Amino acid sequence: MRAGILSALTLALAACGGQSDTPTDETQPGDTLPTGKSLVQARMIVDANGFSGRDGAPVRFGTAREEVDAKASEIFPDGPIKSEQDECGAGPMEFSKYGPVDLAFLDGRFAGWFLRPGKDVATSDGIAPGLTTLDALKSERQVQELDTTLDGEFQYTTADYGTITGFADPDGSISGLSAGITCFFR
Repeated sequence: MRAGILSALTLALAACGGQSDTPTDETQPGDTLPTGKSLVQARMIVDANGFSGRDGAPVRFGTAREEVDAKASEIFPDGPIKSEQDECGAGPMEFSKYGPVDLAFLDGRFAGWFLRPGKDVATSDGIAPGLTTLDALKSERQVQELDTTLDGEFQYTTADYGTITGFADPDGSISGLSAGITCFFR
């Protein structure tokens, strides 16, 4: 019993550890996926169907913007930077930016997300732009490089069989990820 409590306490303390803003060898792009570290440090977990906070309660595509912004503001208390784009392929879209993630809304409903390098957000697979290379992702997941007008575009199958799209820089580092409806001009 005592050993179990000590193990649980050790895991809880590890999960609460802070993240330095200064990159270390552990946070540099590498040849392996940083799954455990990314997920422990992430305040928001994005996936092919939406996102969740550390409490695990999912917010799925199709949810009303007010509910999505309320949940995201619990995770990122500084609140969103809001914007809109009238000329998207799916129609006019609105956006709420929280840290490194933009949440996209179509007709007042959560429709997609875009994640750029930064801290506090990772995919449910532990993938985080700026910390993962395309080669490392290919070694763990089914990846398809796409022939579009957007350089370095690819998509991969997540562990739960969803699809996430991404972008890789010429050096192979993943520079962005997205799911759902986006406003990229191809």
